[in-house]
Amino acid sequence: THGPCASAAGARHVVQCGGWREASPEDRRALLAWVLSALRSDGFVVLERLLPAEDVALLEEEAVRFSESPQEGFVPQPLRAGRTETHLPCAPPWTSDWIVKHELVLEAVARYMRNDLAAGRSQEEQMWALVQWLTSGAHLDFFDLPEWGPKPGPLLDEPPEGCSDVGSAQERGPFFGRVSLIKTPPGCEPQKSHRDINFPGPMAQLTVQVVLTPLSANNGPLAYLPASHRMKTPGYEVVANPPRGSVVLYDSFCEHRGIEHHGSKDRYAAYYEFETRGVFTGYTMSHFGPESGAHTQAFRMAVDPALRLLVGRASRDTPTRAK
Repeated sequence: THGPCASAAGARHVVQCGGWREASPEDRRALLAWVLSALRSDGFVVLERLLPAEDVALLEEEAVRFSESPQEGFVPQPLRAGRTETHLPCAPPWTSDWIVKHELVLEAVARYMRNDLAAGRSQEEQMWALVQWLTSGAHLDFFDLPEWGPKPGPLLDEPPEGCSDVGSAQERGPFFGRVSLIKTPPGCEPQKSHRDINFPGPMAQLTVQVVLTPLSANNGPLAYLPASHRMKTPGYEVVANPPRGSVVLYDSFCEHRGIEHHGSKDRYAAYYEFETRGVFTGYTMSHFGPESGAHTQAFRMAVDPALRLLVGRASRDTPTRAK
């Protein structure tokens, strides 16, 4: 998307957001519509310069300090191809509103995430529903149909271990899931293309990547297969390497991979995930150590009130969606 290898094909996945702070309400609505259109069409979008670059530079310094010091109560976990992932503490600067409660990001989350298929359904039931989604054309509006809303029962009341327990049995739509920091050391190999989740398909989990270390095409950025969340095969991938201060939103059902790291400096990025109830993530509350669950809950308590107000507004704007 950027740098010496930038192309027109890559640039079409970039939304210029540097003027968000000063934008009029009308211009903000237009930007939101552009972001939502990109997510629905391609499964990811780059929000260029959404955040102040100088503040993000300070976040990288904090990420380095946190990563290189003892993390009492936290246990970093290995990731694919040499990366390391750890939970971030629910404390400044990671709890700053301009990061976790940015208006554009929360609006996009509230209006894009419309898949409640996992809520109350077994994996077999979700699989059968996705077969029907595929054979009917893999249109995203499929998940708005009333029959694919939350299913009452024990799986809705108490999601199994490894499945998202966000929200409650009486609520639908997105909630804050979890937050992590991923470190990509020099020499890391490329990852294989993958999806972060398989069930229940698209629009059930959205990941927010906050680029902390300035990216190049070969220091570990992520590459995406456009429209793969709609089961399309474009035949090419887009490497998202925007400047510092940028944010990438991507559907966790969109195929992507980490590029190899040929640089000489560790690459850091923070990730905030939003998800619907019941989604199988494989994570438990203690996945990143005995204290990580308390910090996850604290992040949820900090972000969800603002997000759920927007979810309610989006529901009222879409009559087919019940709260």
